[in-house]
Amino acid sequence: MDKNFIDRIDSKEAILKTEDLSVFYGNTKAVDRVTFSIPRNKIVALIGPSGCGKSTLIRCFNRMNDLIPSARVEGIVHYNDVSIYSDQADPTDIRFKIGMVFQKPNPFPKTIYENVAFGPKINGFPSNEIEGIVESSLKQAGLWDEVKDRLQDNGLDLSGGQQQRLCIARALAVNPDIILMDEPASALDPVSTSKLEDLVKELSKNVTIIIVTHNMQQATRICDYAAVMMAGEERIGELIEYGTNDSVFGNPKDKRTEDYVTGRIG
Repeated sequence: MDKNFIDRIDSKEAILKTEDLSVFYGNTKAVDRVTFSIPRNKIVALIGPSGCGKSTLIRCFNRMNDLIPSARVEGIVHYNDVSIYSDQADPTDIRFKIGMVFQKPNPFPKTIYENVAFGPKINGFPSNEIEGIVESSLKQAGLWDEVKDRLQDNGLDLSGGQQQRLCIARALAVNPDIILMDEPASALDPVSTSKLEDLVKELSKNVTIIIVTHNMQQATRICDYAAVMMAGEERIGELIEYGTNDSVFGNPKDKRTEDYVTGRIG
């Protein structure tokens, strides 16, 4: 790991930092001592072979692993220089500011409007602002023109790509600083994937994006930085390389990274 690169990221006012972050399921360690920093309003891709801990790691950033009884986290995650695992941190508040979009679209069985309005309503946003928030969020997600005349339709009636953008709109509605995406395009057709990638790049002007992807072409197209994870013989995930798009895909420092991004392993 290039410590000098981590220090340079720190100097750019990182929005998220980890220090010796490890994750266990029961007595089994899944992720080992990850230390890195995520710069504000950038796209960071987490890449690596299946089973190396990418999804486990990303779920630490908004405490989704809390929902797994056997999961245990050691180390530090700082969001805006506040430890999200401190006793004072409220996981619900954290999840509003660090939203998540999953591999399979998961709209609520509610109308399109209610899907997007849900977060602002339960978070106490003024009722006279909800309609504007719904419209703005759908526009940011690139979905407004497609659904503005059917807001009372069930969100589950949308196509797969539209459902995923609806989930993004739902995350945007509470004004997050970070959106975590766990292989958001894996179940989408090429046209929907292209729309999603364009959306991610547009959103990163105002929101930090951390995206797990197995698609190397996708990662090179959209990410500013890439973090490479690998699992050793004991199947414990570790961060082996972190750098800019050009350095990781064009001039990797670790031979395992080169083998992975060129398709020799994975």
